[in-house]
Amino acid sequence: MTAQVNKITDGINVKDLDDLALKSFWVLDHLTTPERDRFTAVEVAKFLVEKVRLHTSYQAVDYALGKIKGACNKNGQGYKLMQKGEDELSKFINQEKVIFVDANKPFSAKNFTLKEALGDSHKEVSICDPFVDLNTLDVIFKNFKKKIPIRLLTTKVNDKPQGAFKRHLADLNSEGFNVEARLYSSSELHDRYIFDDTRFWLSGNSLNYLGKKESFIVLLGEDIRQSMLSTFNSRWKAGIQI
Repeated sequence: MTAQVNKITDGINVKDLDDLALKSFWVLDHLTTPERDRFTAVEVAKFLVEKVRLHTSYQAVDYALGKIKGACNKNGQGYKLMQKGEDELSKFINQEKVIFVDANKPFSAKNFTLKEALGDSHKEVSICDPFVDLNTLDVIFKNFKKKIPIRLLTTKVNDKPQGAFKRHLADLNSEGFNVEARLYSSSELHDRYIFDDTRFWLSGNSLNYLGKKESFIVLLGEDIRQSMLSTFNSRWKAGIQI
């Protein structure tokens, strides 16, 4: 039986690392097993491209792995992450990220702030927002790629004129989007948050209200993500399709 290895990467989301060197360190730690602890720049780059969906090359990875002296050891079999590299990664364990949303900048908030928070590497997106309207659909249209499954859970739809939200949702999906909205009629739903396949963001404002007043979007850890995802899934099953 293979021994279990405790990895630094268990507490770090690779997408939250801004530097290619740190991302490459993450891959080395993630791939390491008791049987193998060295990997080539080609293998690291392949993982970043295929699994993380990062546009890079083995040449860029090779350069990045040598940037921080002593972080990696290189021989004919490839790179091995050393203690200094592990220490660099450890600085990011369970680190929260906070994005400030400036007041009176609704366009920037809806078109740049969300892109900064979410990026574009999603297999699925789940949004919990107690109050939605046509502007919410506009935010989805401008910030998410087509065909990505998006679940939108709410308690109240500002539907003026009557039926407009459902019609615009159908129009959005007719253009290649994959958005399903459900109504969860309970006072339990009051927080605003967004999941993708690896991250959990808590928002101070509804998506349709971003930038109208000062607020924050906060990245929280994997433990609370798993807990809230379970809660969201339960409420989603109980919701009524709009």
